[in-house]
Amino acid sequence: MNEQDRKRKRALIVFQLFAYGWLLAMFLIQLHMSIVRGWWSL
Repeated sequence: MNEQDRKRKRALIVFQLFAYGWLLAMFLIQLHMSIVRGWWSL
């Protein structure tokens, strides 16, 4: 029981890290696109 809970907690942490990494990647891509677009307009 304790071992299973530990595995579940670790899986949840890994999933959270993956989700936050995905959101951060999306944000950085949007930021990069806007910067490139801004430079092109200059």
